[in-house]
Amino acid sequence: KLNKFTVKIAYPDKWKDYSKLQLKSEKDGGTLYSNLQNVESWSYNKELEKIGKPVDKSEWGMSPQTVNAYYNPVNNEIVFPAAILQPPFFNPNADAAVNFGAIGGVIGHEMTHGFDDSGAQFDGDGNLTDWWTAEDKTNFEKATKSLASQYDKYEPVKDVHVNGTFTNGENIADLGGVNIAFDALQMYLKDKGNPGKIDGYTPEQRFFLSWATVWRTLSTDKYMSNQVKIDPHSPGFFRSFGPLVNTDAFYKAFDLKEGDKLYKKPEERIKIW
Repeated sequence: KLNKFTVKIAYPDKWKDYSKLQLKSEKDGGTLYSNLQNVESWSYNKELEKIGKPVDKSEWGMSPQTVNAYYNPVNNEIVFPAAILQPPFFNPNADAAVNFGAIGGVIGHEMTHGFDDSGAQFDGDGNLTDWWTAEDKTNFEKATKSLASQYDKYEPVKDVHVNGTFTNGENIADLGGVNIAFDALQMYLKDKGNPGKIDGYTPEQRFFLSWATVWRTLSTDKYMSNQVKIDPHSPGFFRSFGPLVNTDAFYKAFDLKEGDKLYKKPEERIKIW
């Protein structure tokens, strides 16, 4: 399945035709509501035009201006719009370890979505089918339940907990993404050479610090209480270290010992991908 991945980066080769979309300024009698109505109508008609036609696999499900990325299980593709290829996710002037920890983690995250609790139900050709062995499926479900239990304990607001089951797909992707990106960094350092410490931090430390940095957020308790109900992503604060406590390389990088706040016993660290 991994070998069949399609990768789309920055922007589509074929742009959408917006000529039939009518938007009016306030001066010309337009309002926010009327323009949104026109956008919805245009989008709906675009979908109707697809009926009876072959699927256009070159089409993007996200605009280049969107700071995000996604995995599409039906097309078995990972997509990275131009807008995410900028700080804090990607900086061409930054040290390699910083970029591996940021955009590298995002790339690994989207790759892992192909093998999370939802993406794993689709094979390499995008078919919804039971293609796993019974043993693999059992082991996978056991590990993912453990991960859900870990996130269930996180409390962003007093008496408000993260829903580990609801956020499980994203948490699996974060865990896999960190491991993929870290392995890629090690390959890079072996090939290009280890630059050593920068600003007092090793490449491995810079990698994990960069991962944590991209999830910095600031929100009110009211917003956070609502987020855990509607967003399948865990709050950024918990994404910053949630996967790291299961990653052996994180312990080695910062020499974490039993008794440290983020320490987790080796036998309790969750391994999925």
